[in-house]
Amino acid sequence: MSALPGFVPSRTQEWLEFFAGNGYPDAQPLAAGVEGTIYRLGGETVAKVWVRRQVPELVRLQSFYADVARAGLPFATPEILRIEQVGDAAVTFDRELHGEPLQKRLSVDDPDADPDALDCVVEVLRALATVAGTDNMRQAPVLHERRPLWGDANDFSSAMISLIGRRVNRFGDLLRAQVSAFDRKYERVAEKLAALDHSGQSVIHGDLFCENILVDERARPVAVLDFGFLSTAGDPRLDASISAAIFNMYGPHARRIADTLTNRFCAEFGYPAEVLLLYRAAYALATSNFLTSDGSDGHFEWCVGWLNDAEVVAALDL
Repeated sequence: MSALPGFVPSRTQEWLEFFAGNGYPDAQPLAAGVEGTIYRLGGETVAKVWVRRQVPELVRLQSFYADVARAGLPFATPEILRIEQVGDAAVTFDRELHGEPLQKRLSVDDPDADPDALDCVVEVLRALATVAGTDNMRQAPVLHERRPLWGDANDFSSAMISLIGRRVNRFGDLLRAQVSAFDRKYERVAEKLAALDHSGQSVIHGDLFCENILVDERARPVAVLDFGFLSTAGDPRLDASISAAIFNMYGPHARRIADTLTNRFCAEFGYPAEVLLLYRAAYALATSNFLTSDGSDGHFEWCVGWLNDAEVVAALDL
């Protein structure tokens, strides 16, 4: 979890006392994010105190993590060692992952994508695409839904179409107010997803940006963290599409950097650009109101921007 608002000092001391009383006297707060807080316990262990997730969902996430860990990737990935219910909070005890966030090497004002950082993201995407999708991955819920993403779907496209439908049912009116020809775009995204081939199915991180990649001093990946936001089994082209777009989301040169990464991923992996743009529109429809239900945050505005983007519109044949 990246350092975001959500770290509650008044409760920090309570948790430190709890961990000290349970055999971790050296526990220290490590980070906070939209999903909760993280404490370093020592002995290569960290604890995560979750805000929204409950124990049954975390049990599914534990199985997801285990499948990824068994794949033998060239970098570490999360592992949940045990799960506890503590009062009204779910707590996981996880293996600590080491390294420095790749984001620390970058600035939101960078005019271009750092070559070493770009190479690092390519390496991670290439490795994740080799991890075969599993039933545990298909059973994972996303965006804090209770149901598994795949549900009764027989393929990834159908699962994504159902997800987008549920999100549009809840938040479509907000998007209609700011996205031109919204209903036609939504219809075309569903049609285009349904027409995609279903060959190849791997693990999808769904939120792979530089804060979630830990690197060594040479900017080589040593760990990837924070699966769970939109993590599932499916088309690796979704990960490439989103990683290109969120590498630099809000900087003054964000669009140029997104184009650079999109072109690089198309060249490296042989992905059609129009498929990456289609998945970008699908991601915008699905996640626009993840942070706020009223669209009062920067992510909503960012999603609206992509849904109105000329290249996305062209990819939808509109």
